[in-house]
Amino acid sequence: MRQLQFRLVACIALIACAAQVVSQGPTLKTRTKEERERAYQASRRITINVQVTDDSGKPVTDLDAKDFTILDNHQQRKLALFHVVDGEAMNDATEVVIVLDAVNSNPQALEAEKSGIFKYLAKSHGPLPYPTSFVLWSNGHIKVNGATTDRNAVGRAFVSFTRGVHSNACAPMDHSPAQGTEHGGAVLTGVKGTGDAAASEANCLQVHFKDSVAALDGIAQQQLHIGGRTIVIWVGPGWPLPADAEIQRMTPKEQRSYFEEIVSVLHDLSAAQVTVDAVGPRDAAREAVMATVDLRGLAAGTASPERAGPSGLALEVLAHQTGGQVLASSDDVAADLAALCADGKWYYSLSFNPPPAQNGAELRTLEVKVSKPGTHVRTMTEYYSEP
Repeated sequence: MRQLQFRLVACIALIACAAQVVSQGPTLKTRTKEERERAYQASRRITINVQVTDDSGKPVTDLDAKDFTILDNHQQRKLALFHVVDGEAMNDATEVVIVLDAVNSNPQALEAEKSGIFKYLAKSHGPLPYPTSFVLWSNGHIKVNGATTDRNAVGRAFVSFTRGVHSNACAPMDHSPAQGTEHGGAVLTGVKGTGDAAASEANCLQVHFKDSVAALDGIAQQQLHIGGRTIVIWVGPGWPLPADAEIQRMTPKEQRSYFEEIVSVLHDLSAAQVTVDAVGPRDAAREAVMATVDLRGLAAGTASPERAGPSGLALEVLAHQTGGQVLASSDDVAADLAALCADGKWYYSLSFNPPPAQNGAELRTLEVKVSKPGTHVRTMTEYYSEP
């Protein structure tokens, strides 16, 4: 009898447990139309980081949401989120990535760039103002240390990575003033010998262009997980650009390929909240090349494949589009690094919900206005909306 009672109690207990398990199992939760719309908008939201300074270049720190107006393709957008970022109080809100470009820097420039980075890291014994990574871009490979404010750790990575590093810049061909040709964006006053040598030079420049753009894009993709802003400081002259003659020979398929690459890179930079800065010692050859490029026109963005080309991926263009700065004739790389890092000291983070694109990726211009007189604004200037 007792055994029967025990079995009955156990059976009842099992049934109760089973019922409890069933009652606690997963259930289908329905969301309202408003909730679905909010989730959709949050997944597509555009976040821009805005530097606001006074006439002396000092951050303006007393602004709030009502002082800002976002114009998206000249249409005012409602602020979805607004944050004031005090970088000195929240030194983990921004990461800094210092990239030494040994792929495109000539030997003399590379030594000046290395010296400048070393002086910046060694200028004090205290921690770095923001979590900082050092990246070496050399021989088609990237070496990077984890982001940290430990100045000594970043310094050790710098010394280790750059030990024995040398310039990978494309070797210039022998010049003669009697002839004049252009290859890969580098102006060559003349070439003794053509054929294989010229093809090798052009191929080298083309590879450096493609690989360097991919390296920057890879850094942006790696920063997607941090959930905040990244200031990428590219120390070097920037990658070479194909010559006008090559651009004029581009087929519609090649233009489409460049357009897709421009859209992809700018999308990744925007999604990772990357501001691209460029700094390097004076480079007369680079200046001569960039003097032939319509940076103002390119900075307005590439609206269609018919307007696409390699110049749309120039370092200087991407810096402008992401709200960064270009210090291309630096006399003091260490001081300029400190000045560029100061962007993380104080800024405003603004988010808005963009309208969907109607036909594929659609270039949209951005402008941020501040109601306070005497202020200067720098931020992202373009993005591509999605269907």
